Amino acid sequence: MKNIIILNLTRMGDLIQSTALFKKIKLTYPESHVKLIISSEFAEIMLFLPYVDEIKTVDFKGLSGLLKANNFEFTLEILRALNAMFDGILNVNYDLAVNLSHDEISAYFLYILNSLKNIGISVTRERTIISNDEMIAYIFSAVKNRKVSVLNLVDIYERTLKTKQGCNKIHVNNIYLDAKKKDGEQGFEVLKKYGIKENDIVISFAIGASTELKKWRYDYFAELAKMFLNGDTKTKVVLLGADYDAKAGGFIESIVSNERLINLTGKTSISDLIYIVGRSNLLITHDTGTMHIGVAVGTKLIVIYTGNVGFLETGPYADNRLLVIPDIGCFPCDFNLKCLNPVCQGLIKPEYIYDMSLMILEKETGYAEKLSKYKNIGIIPYLSRFDSKKFIDYLPAVKIKLNFKDLKLKILKLSLEHYYEGDFCNIDENEIQLFLDCFEGIEYNLSLDIEEELKSVENLIALCKRGMSETKKMINLALQDPFNSKKIDEHTGNIKSIDFDLKYISSVYDDLSLFNQMHVISQNSSVSYDLFGLAIDSLKNYSKYKLQLSILKKVSLIFLNRIKNQTQ
Repeated sequence: MKNIIILNLTRMGDLIQSTALFKKIKLTYPESHVKLIISSEFAEIMLFLPYVDEIKTVDFKGLSGLLKANNFEFTLEILRALNAMFDGILNVNYDLAVNLSHDEISAYFLYILNSLKNIGISVTRERTIISNDEMIAYIFSAVKNRKVSVLNLVDIYERTLKTKQGCNKIHVNNIYLDAKKKDGEQGFEVLKKYGIKENDIVISFAIGASTELKKWRYDYFAELAKMFLNGDTKTKVVLLGADYDAKAGGFIESIVSNERLINLTGKTSISDLIYIVGRSNLLITHDTGTMHIGVAVGTKLIVIYTGNVGFLETGPYADNRLLVIPDIGCFPCDFNLKCLNPVCQGLIKPEYIYDMSLMILEKETGYAEKLSKYKNIGIIPYLSRFDSKKFIDYLPAVKIKLNFKDLKLKILKLSLEHYYEGDFCNIDENEIQLFLDCFEGIEYNLSLDIEEELKSVENLIALCKRGMSETKKMINLALQDPFNSKKIDEHTGNIKSIDFDLKYISSVYDDLSLFNQMHVISQNSSVSYDLFGLAIDSLKNYSKYKLQLSILKKVSLIFLNRIKNQTQ
């Protein structure tokens, strides 16, 4: 692997989260030349990205707009834009090409490259979305139903490259930004420009977010700022945000009216932002790109969640970080929902965040036991940790009642972890008990719900076995009578019927529907065009589907037995 190209044209936060993969590539192939393709709107951050040798920016946003405006018909203008976008890329032979974007437009990237090996979603000549990587197939399926997006994006990106060192798999459990890649004096000058001195205690508020539902109340930010500024006179509160947050920043500034409040909303570059967050003693933020910057530079932080944010997917990728979520049944809300009464935004009070901030500022670790006082007051504090499979995990720091939604998400997460790590036989029961120990009692009889879903799992496993049987018959047919069109049509029809039943039965449950969507992508991703190859690929896909369901069943039964024993 001498020549590697990576495409990541999504958000700034996603780009920072992919740095774990960059390091893993360099650890695995230290002599490789890694070229990264990013959107030009994030050009400034490339100065801080380590473990890549070359970065090219492209106007992906402009190209995407052109394509949509022309209903994806290739006009002369679009062809010129494509030429400019891929200048110096297409005429190179790559050993490995990785597409970390998960939208349909980026799928064409792998299709047109000259590469020996591809990772990520691509397209066939028939424009069918395919993926030769199971982690990317998972995320492409999960983004279609965010309710079951249970694996963190860093873990997904990092595991797209399968590597081993002896008997152990290599995992990079960090994300990175290297402020030293730029002149060290630059950071000093930035801080000086904004009035931040060496002895100041800097508390930064990242008040923006991609949607209104994901934002904490601005008057709460103002109240929190007053609490900090009424304390130590060396404390300064810095407001951070994009241009569209400037109005909110002005509102907070007008309420607080204190010279130690520094309103930088709409005023900072990405470079400035990295230096300021890196200098901050504490960052209080929503789930944003700024949060990932904080993690990457090692800043202490508190993440406030409201609205439609699935923290399992995009939460802070570091050990012992504090997340605060509203204790309300509808959180997180559906991505397509327009909530007219966002009660969740009012449940997380500024005095709670101030008290938690003092805990964190006093000591980096050992404050978990102090969080017990936040039980039954409308919020749930969570703490991040790396589990035994080296996936990031988030567990409640106070005892709460176990509900069906949280239980199912944990079962799904553990099932996927064991599947992707290739540990099919030995389910880690310590992780199961650790999760159950975070709860006191259950909301209702969850056992009946689990048992009901397991009936569907059994039916799906039986269908997978039928699919495997049909594909074995097709393999024999390909070897003995490959031109028997009548028999071929018969087996093909049976397989289509099995796939329809798989989709129909799985559609009742979100987690089972996720597995089915992954199976569909796998079926579409066959690279064979002859009967024997297609049958072999199909046999593998039914076998994988059956294995995923069997692991889910095994994990569910362990949970079921533990819950029954604890409630007797």
